[in-house]
Amino acid sequence: MLYQSRQAVFLVVALCAFSMGSADGTAWAQGSSVQSRSKLVADRSQTLQHQTIFMPRDVEIEQVSQSPQVPNVLDAESREALGIPPQLLEDDQVWADPDDDCVDCDAIVPLISHKQGDAGVTWLPGTDNDLGIFSINLSETIDFPRFEGFSVTPYFGVHYLDGPVQTDLPARVYDTSVAFRWFKKHNEKWSYELEVAPGVYSDFKNVTSDSLRITGRGLAYYVHSRSKQFVMGVVYLDRENIKMLPAAGMIMWFSEGSRLELIFPKPKFTYRIEKTDTLERWAYVAGEFGGGSWGIRRGPSGIDDIATYSDLRLIGGLETKHTGGMISKFEVGFVFDRKLEYKSDIGNYDISPTGMVRYQLTF
Repeated sequence: MLYQSRQAVFLVVALCAFSMGSADGTAWAQGSSVQSRSKLVADRSQTLQHQTIFMPRDVEIEQVSQSPQVPNVLDAESREALGIPPQLLEDDQVWADPDDDCVDCDAIVPLISHKQGDAGVTWLPGTDNDLGIFSINLSETIDFPRFEGFSVTPYFGVHYLDGPVQTDLPARVYDTSVAFRWFKKHNEKWSYELEVAPGVYSDFKNVTSDSLRITGRGLAYYVHSRSKQFVMGVVYLDRENIKMLPAAGMIMWFSEGSRLELIFPKPKFTYRIEKTDTLERWAYVAGEFGGGSWGIRRGPSGIDDIATYSDLRLIGGLETKHTGGMISKFEVGFVFDRKLEYKSDIGNYDISPTGMVRYQLTF
């Protein structure tokens, strides 16, 4: 009994010493010299610096790896029309409050900050009467840290049109818009998102009310469990052929490295094929609804009109995500059910299926 009591007392003393050393950074023994204590403080400072450098990397790669909805979702004008916010899909501590122990709590909160930039190219080959499109898009998302959940995204895109010979499309059409987005977490289960994006979609010869469009979305997210989330709402496209689309579905995680997004109008299955300390690689297949509406001036007649192009896409892609936050995507796809329609109904026709190659970079 005495021996066991001595063991218990010794164990308690050892645990207390360990806890005090971890919490306060004091010396391990009372007989240590001042120089030893200085050395311990220096070592501890180096350890904290090491953690400060590498801890954000782990958090960042979680956020990057769980935000698959960055590419064009519905069309070139509403590229984030159904983008799932990273907060919804984080695997660990989805709705956890930030820690009270903050290293930079006394730092000045900036008025604006860079969130992410996007650049991409898309090519749909075409010849003769099969319309070909080569698109370039650029955007920059700006956060306002003093206004939680609020961001602004200026967007610019240009589409180079190849053919068709049977109608009088301009050589280029442009997308310009500014999206104002607000995301609000209501509680641990519900969050909401609102976005309004006024823009001009035109060949810049017909810059009238025909080329002004206001797109937007209103979405609600419900976290059922760590492996299942639901999305519901509407996406407003303000296109001539389609004004509004419902957005509904669910996201299911089968494991840490596989996810199924049964969301209309963009279903997607993603599977992680590689994970290292510096990057992750994901392969995926997805469906997509593409196209857009532009105010144009038609050929020699100089008549103002609105051209609307639409298609459906079956896509396979490879996504590489780096710890620094950069994401690169390479996609190939089959594009079908292609249509070109005019507001005047003069020159409408169906276009033959074609392929698609797309590269997207997020930084």
